[in-house]
Amino acid sequence: MSVTILPYINETATAAIESQNKAALQPQQQVTAENMVETFQDVLSNIQRTSQAMAVDALLLAQSTGAVSVETVQKLLGFCPLTGETVNRTTDASGTQTAAQNPSVSCPDSLESYFKEASEKYNVDINLLKAIAKAESNFNAKAVSSAGAMGVMQLMPATAKSLGVSNAYNAYENIMGGAKLIASNLKKYNGDISLALAAYNAGGGNVDKYGGIPPFKETQNYVKKVLNYYKNGV
Repeated sequence: MSVTILPYINETATAAIESQNKAALQPQQQVTAENMVETFQDVLSNIQRTSQAMAVDALLLAQSTGAVSVETVQKLLGFCPLTGETVNRTTDASGTQTAAQNPSVSCPDSLESYFKEASEKYNVDINLLKAIAKAESNFNAKAVSSAGAMGVMQLMPATAKSLGVSNAYNAYENIMGGAKLIASNLKKYNGDISLALAAYNAGGGNVDKYGGIPPFKETQNYVKKVLNYYKNGV
């Protein structure tokens, strides 16, 4: 099991060259120390994103063989490669640093085992899954939106079908499908939880089109709402 680093090096090098070319295209009188700092910061940001992408891919490979757990990687790296969330550190009585978890998000007892299974299968924080369900349907398996989204995780008919969900009103199938979707989004956006949520709400095409969270009030409010549940608990 290994992760070849050449694609990541190429990606970082390409981004660095693009930043340099962008700076070079500026009129000579505008090339200031501030411009150079911005270019340098762009390169550093690209390196950071690339390193997190490597961490995600390495974790997925390791997970597939059962060689390492998500929790172990979180403790080693100081962040969760699958969500991009920084792991807060606390110190116990012995002086040992441990990872502090987000406040628990409660859900109906009948759904708890479904969220747990989905979290373990797709390596997504169980509290994030619950936060999405809370925002989407308030855990209502029979919920239907005006746009036609269905069930606990509010899956559109075409999306449910693509995820292998045959009955979107079956809570188990729906939660597993929603977990699969958000896991795919997290991987696509290198663990950026805000972008993953935006794609869950507005579609990846819109996130890619606008280069970030789309300028849709509904989507922006949705991301804030889910993050609030996720970080503060409900």
